[in-house]
Amino acid sequence: MIKNIAIVSVVFCAFVSTQRAPSTEVIDKILGSAETKTIEQINKEIDKLVEKLDEKTKQEHKAWKLRVEKDERERKSRIFKVLPKLSTRTQQKLIRIVMTQQNQTLSVGEKERILRHISTSMDNNTKNELARFLSDKDLFSLIY
Repeated sequence: MIKNIAIVSVVFCAFVSTQRAPSTEVIDKILGSAETKTIEQINKEIDKLVEKLDEKTKQEHKAWKLRVEKDERERKSRIFKVLPKLSTRTQQKLIRIVMTQQNQTLSVGEKERILRHISTSMDNNTKNELARFLSDKDLFSLIY
């Protein structure tokens, strides 16, 4: 879901800026195979697509990527500040979540399945403890 939002936002930005949409086939190809690719692979495909567009769109894409990177740094900072405050059991779950998110060898689909399993396997005490300190977006982001 998040990967599709990221891809669609870039394509929409390109369309608005140039009044030309990239080929529907190109967009369908990226979206159709996104679940089996890593975030890095998806980002490379998007970058290739954006490189074919006008300078304004390239700058908007670069600015968007910088915002996403900044948001990700802030999210990681929030997680690492909270970690020492959590019980050992909750720390273990949180570390598993973060390690899954940061594993560059997993495809987006694999990460989604693992994170969904972690989420559904947590007991209520762990869920409540995490919810006191972090948002769902902090916990289950797939951007990086």
